[in-house]
Amino acid sequence: MSTSQAYAVYYTSATGEYAAGYVFDRSMWDGTSAWSPPAGSAAVADPDSKYPIGSTYSAS
Repeated sequence: MSTSQAYAVYYTSATGEYAAGYVFDRSMWDGTSAWSPPAGSAAVADPDSKYPIGSTYSAS
C-alpha cells in the first residue's frame, strides 16, 4: 500500500496573470496512481509545505 504525500501544483510557463512557477494548488498523491496535473502545470513533492498556494516554485 502506497502512502500519500503533499504535492505543490504549479504553472510550467507564464499565463496571462501568473508567472511560471506560481503554485496554484496542493494535492495529496501517492506518486504512482493514475493522476497528472492539469495541462500547462506540473507537481512537485512538498511534504514540508515549503510551497503554499500563492508562492513560487523554482527547481534548484
